Amino acid sequence: MKILAEKRVQTGTSASKKARAAGKLPAVVYGSSVESMPVLLDLKAFEDTIRAVGANGVFSLDVDGEVYKVFVKDSASFALTPKLYHVDLQAFTAGETVVMTIPVYVVGEENIQEGNVSQSISEIEIEIAPEEAPTSFEVDASSLEIGDSVAVADIELPENAVLNTDAELTVISVIAPEDITDDLEVSEASDEMPEPEVIGADEEDSEE
Repeated sequence: MKILAEKRVQTGTSASKKARAAGKLPAVVYGSSVESMPVLLDLKAFEDTIRAVGANGVFSLDVDGEVYKVFVKDSASFALTPKLYHVDLQAFTAGETVVMTIPVYVVGEENIQEGNVSQSISEIEIEIAPEEAPTSFEVDASSLEIGDSVAVADIELPENAVLNTDAELTVISVIAPEDITDDLEVSEASDEMPEPEVIGADEEDSEE
């Protein structure tokens, strides 16, 4: 897919605010063979493209007649809404490998009979040709039991990918549900009212 972009003549907060009001998305294109270049994208066209190619997908960017192969390296959204605020696009050339961050998702949790899944890592870094990069990795937890875990090394990478994240790090583990029985017993015990003390009872007994 290809979308059009225009070089940003004016930069700064005020110019960016006007551009967003006009339906444009401020962005920066950079890469090993491209100097950092501020551009403006049509927000709707960009969102449609990402829906089609995926978060890490590759697409063509036409900047005033110059066409670059790019992918989204980073993005920022407004604090209170999911609306995009800015994106960084990394350009690359044919055969070039780059470092990419790939999200990791857990599937099959609903099939675990006992225990809870704890996810320690939500993304991993690999070096790969962008056009060969997966959109995401999935870790199947359906057959795991309490005490089982999955490490980064257990994730199957594309053939030509190089792993940058520590392979020994734990991605997910299955832990026993928290036992709250003791807490309940302590709470119930604390709710019991103490027997009232009769003042002067001992003195009366001693006088008899």
